[in-house]
Amino acid sequence: MKSRLTTTKNLLCGIAVLISLTVSAQTGIKIEHKPEQPIKEKTGNQYSLNFDFIIQNNSADTLRLTRLEVRLLDKNNILLQQKFLDNNGTAPSINTIPENQWNGVSKSLLFNPFPEINSVTDKLEYTFTFNDKIEIKETIIPKEYIQNQDFILPLKKKFLVYDGHDFNSHHRRFNYEFPFISELGFSGNFMRYAYDFVVLNSENKQFSNKGEDNTEWFGFSNEVVAVSDGEIIAIETNQKDNKTFDVPSLKDNPLALYGNYVVIKHGNEVYSMYGHLKNQSSTHFKIGDKIKKGQLIGLIGTSGSSFFPHLHFEIRNSINHKAEGIPSYFSNYSLILGSVKQEVKKGTVNTGDIIQSK
Repeated sequence: MKSRLTTTKNLLCGIAVLISLTVSAQTGIKIEHKPEQPIKEKTGNQYSLNFDFIIQNNSADTLRLTRLEVRLLDKNNILLQQKFLDNNGTAPSINTIPENQWNGVSKSLLFNPFPEINSVTDKLEYTFTFNDKIEIKETIIPKEYIQNQDFILPLKKKFLVYDGHDFNSHHRRFNYEFPFISELGFSGNFMRYAYDFVVLNSENKQFSNKGEDNTEWFGFSNEVVAVSDGEIIAIETNQKDNKTFDVPSLKDNPLALYGNYVVIKHGNEVYSMYGHLKNQSSTHFKIGDKIKKGQLIGLIGTSGSSFFPHLHFEIRNSINHKAEGIPSYFSNYSLILGSVKQEVKKGTVNTGDIIQSK
């Protein structure tokens, strides 16, 4: 009898310890999302969600994310879709999240791995499961982005969307929680909806010969135009076309990444950024100048953090270290599909697209 009581007591103590550890770990986990108001960006016939989770372990326990589930609900709270990543199989899908373990007190960024949603999605319910037993829920209520300005494309030539802001794009995967980046002062993804545009010739080639010289690229020195009316609020034109920049200077000037640039304000918290412009190609402009849609504002160069001649373009809500990118919809262009031209009255462009401005 004593042995049975001892066993029962030990079992109850074990359960109590397990519950205590679970509660302790659960209360030690903090999950938030950025930006605070996630945006629904219309891409073709569906929508995309471009936001991040910041996961912080405030306990001494080692935590491993073993499952992440999302439930998509309509405005009547009816389930539309359910998706998940877990640790099942020989190559578990949860491992597509590179940082899924927290060894004691630590914090890391997780890019939302379920970006595509259908048009009637009103709410998303995420369930994070740690160590196969600790569940934390996070609800996301996205808001559809309404663009009040009419934008044209910033290039007049045929071009390749070399990199956009899809899930695999380097613009999308800017980790502002990475210590080196956060120490420079960044606390948001200013290029969350950015593009790199590369001009093509008639054969859809980007350069001649080996492309080792700037002048071998068909886009080098090509005209860059303003996407809409506005006012210049930031400008740099003295940087050389040598693909370098002073990294520490980002602490004082977060725009230094782009070498030569022009930033135009189009409305409240709506700024267009044109980066990696050619040296001295915007010298006739200054802060405060009024700009018209389609006006020449600079030439394509290789200044700043640029591997080759291209235009970096983005719409953002400010020019400081807290800046967040916002979507951009363009009017009247053609999507080139081989010998077929698909006319677009208004829409987004995507990584890999070949586009012809009108």
